[in-house]
Amino acid sequence: MNLNSYFDQLKAAGLKVVAGSKNTLWRSHERFSMIRQPSCALHVPSGEEIRSVFRESHAAMLSFTVNPSDVWIPNGHLYICTDPDYSLEKLKSARTVRRGLNEFDLRFMDQSEILQLGKQAYCDTLVRTGLSVQHRRSFESSFSRPRHDTKYLGAIKGNRLGAFLIVTEVDDWVSLGGYSADEFLPYRPNDALVFYASHHYLVEKKFRVVDYGLSSIQSVSNAEGLHRFKIKMGFRSVPVHRAFVVNPLLRPLVNRFSWTLVNNILKLSPNHAMLKKAEGALKGALQKYN
Repeated sequence: MNLNSYFDQLKAAGLKVVAGSKNTLWRSHERFSMIRQPSCALHVPSGEEIRSVFRESHAAMLSFTVNPSDVWIPNGHLYICTDPDYSLEKLKSARTVRRGLNEFDLRFMDQSEILQLGKQAYCDTLVRTGLSVQHRRSFESSFSRPRHDTKYLGAIKGNRLGAFLIVTEVDDWVSLGGYSADEFLPYRPNDALVFYASHHYLVEKKFRVVDYGLSSIQSVSNAEGLHRFKIKMGFRSVPVHRAFVVNPLLRPLVNRFSWTLVNNILKLSPNHAMLKKAEGALKGALQKYN
């Protein structure tokens, strides 16, 4: 789909959406923020664009990625692949990819199938990444609302879903995000899925870029393991600045005291997803305003 269709599909799914500059858009994320897509758009938005997004969305915070500079110091990584000749022979993980391809049936799935089969993969992934299932949107609420802006690529073994990718394809870019069940990890479903998706879009469909997300803003995560996995799957780790801009009405609250308060609450609930992300976002915002 093109960017305009993606915009309409996000609105139809009940999300806040605001048009951005240079073939980008802003969409609601979590409960309090707006993120810019695609992540691989690395230009600095103008002050007027930022003010416009705040006016239209009433968000507490905006998040976007830009190329590092003297002003925007590197504080994260973007994982992308742009190889039009992406192949198994080029990968350090060729052996584990072959294992996954042999063990699983890979195919695009309907959302109803994900809702029926994907709960274990969803819950296991949250726990593995240090997030509490109890403090996250339930699996059912996350996947029951029709979402025509995304596709689902699954790794199936027997009648079980070992892992699945959420795929967003817009214009000439694709973004990936996924979940996998612990019991199937030795059979390498993630290796197979990421290879299949990357080859499908870069080689077969001639897309310009596959975006496999950003490094985590959380102080405690499995970032090192994810970094190694994405690199061995042929993705480049591009240094970026992850910017967090606070709504001017809330800017007086961005200070060391509020960051310390969130950290103290986290000690009582260390796996609370929203608190962990809020702590990371506040830390990023403090780098800008203090």
